[in-house]
Amino acid sequence: MIALVIFAIIAVVILFQLYNVLGRRVGFRSEEKPATPKPADGFELMAKPERAVEAPRIANLDQLKSRDANFNEVNFVEKARETYEQVVLAYHKGDLDGIKDRLTPEVFTAFSGALSRRDEATPETLSFVDTPKADIDIIDFRDDAAQIRVRFLSELAYESKPGQPAEDMPGEDLAPSTVPVTPNPEKPQKVYKRTAEYWTFQKTMRNQGNPWVLAKVEAAKA
Repeated sequence: MIALVIFAIIAVVILFQLYNVLGRRVGFRSEEKPATPKPADGFELMAKPERAVEAPRIANLDQLKSRDANFNEVNFVEKARETYEQVVLAYHKGDLDGIKDRLTPEVFTAFSGALSRRDEATPETLSFVDTPKADIDIIDFRDDAAQIRVRFLSELAYESKPGQPAEDMPGEDLAPSTVPVTPNPEKPQKVYKRTAEYWTFQKTMRNQGNPWVLAKVEAAKA
């Protein structure tokens, strides 16, 4: 009898423990959706992606492309930089024949006149210290021609030949930053000059195959 009472008590305890474990609700029903935490005032849980900053558009660029389907501003700047280097070096040497097709007749006449007034060929050599910086400044249209003004920033190195007198070196009209690096006149000397110029290139739009030619040169602020 006592044994039956003990077994009954044990059974009641076991059933009570099973009820505590199996009788609980777990998970959630379809109608009991978990509550979504609300963001605090002025704070969002998901950060919004920042909008990409667009580069400023060049005025009249789209109009130029509509009239010249082959125009590409990146290629144009590279070609303009190449022309700039070739014209500067050719003018310094006093030989414009190789670049005549890159100049308008008016610019070629002006350059030729300036060279004719130069006493003699410059004894120093000229080179670019680094690749000139070039940026499109203005795109404009005049009659049936398109014009693009490019701003060039460059640093030039003038190197004298050994034995050349110091007074023959360019210097009086150079920028204040120009300094000779070797004062010994028996050794090659170098002076540096920083330049900033606007070069305007022009193209007749009646024929897309026409080349861009240099139409104007102006001083610019560095």
